[in-house]
Amino acid sequence: MAKIIKYVSAYLMWIADLGLAFWLVFISRTAFLGIFALSYKEGQLAYAHRVDFADKVFSIVLGLGWLVFMIVVEAYFRSGASGDDLLKRFARVTGPVLLGIFGVDLILFWLQGVGGGDLLRWSILAAELGIGIALLVSARPQSKPDPT
Repeated sequence: MAKIIKYVSAYLMWIADLGLAFWLVFISRTAFLGIFALSYKEGQLAYAHRVDFADKVFSIVLGLGWLVFMIVVEAYFRSGASGDDLLKRFARVTGPVLLGIFGVDLILFWLQGVGGGDLLRWSILAAELGIGIALLVSARPQSKPDPT
């Protein structure tokens, strides 16, 4: 019964990481288009076509990356379910994803204009950064004391 609970936990963690990775893909595309919007000048039809092409290529690359992430993380969590390090594996995967979300969210915050009174946005950024760092710190290998 414990083995079933481990595998169910592994797949629930996998689904959570897939959702976070999908959110990272979504906001990355938004930031990508926002950066292009900064240099747009009215009446440049060729620029609009280049941006449209770059957006399509970027979306395909991100989609393929998400697909690879999905397959690799599922195998990583499934092998962790048979051992005792499933939570460390979850932290090793989720920490960098959250830090990536923090980085892209910070870029979006800058693109949209940093406001001093936007407490909710600042707290979301702080949570992304804090939880990401905490997960990475908890997943690092523990050094063993020297027996001498």
